[in-house]
Amino acid sequence: MQNTRSIATLIATGFGITVIAGMSFLRPQVLLLYNYTDSLPHGFYFVEERDVYKRGDTVVFPVPRSVRSLVNERQWLHEKGFLMKPLIGVKGDSVCTKRNRFRVGGNDFGGIQLHDEQGLPLPRYAVCGVLQEGFLVGVEGMSNSFDSRYFGPVPERSVMGVAISFWLF
Repeated sequence: MQNTRSIATLIATGFGITVIAGMSFLRPQVLLLYNYTDSLPHGFYFVEERDVYKRGDTVVFPVPRSVRSLVNERQWLHEKGFLMKPLIGVKGDSVCTKRNRFRVGGNDFGGIQLHDEQGLPLPRYAVCGVLQEGFLVGVEGMSNSFDSRYFGPVPERSVMGVAISFWLF
């Protein structure tokens, strides 16, 4: 029985490596990321470049400069890590952070925490207005997720693509 499990693991690993290698030949611009944070399911994701992003896409982008040192100091990601967030706001949507609530397009996406889990202060992003062209809002549904409610809209030009789950654990 143990031998059968080892063979199955070996076959699955070989299949995964073959698919990854095949993707690199067929579409060399495709990036493969591993998510180890709790904001999305752990596992591997392909990043697919797109010209247009829509609500519901899980977009991948570098940590915004305004909060990069904070993310590094608190070791939330590797130094050159990327954020992956479901897209909830596009051009023309209202965005508001009044009364420590995050609202986009008239929908309430939860509270805005003042401190992280270690009691350290979180950045404050204060706005009530309309999202302009060239900017996107990404958020994970939980108020303890580090997302646009803390660092604001993301420039669309910084988005690397859409995360497509490949192998989740």
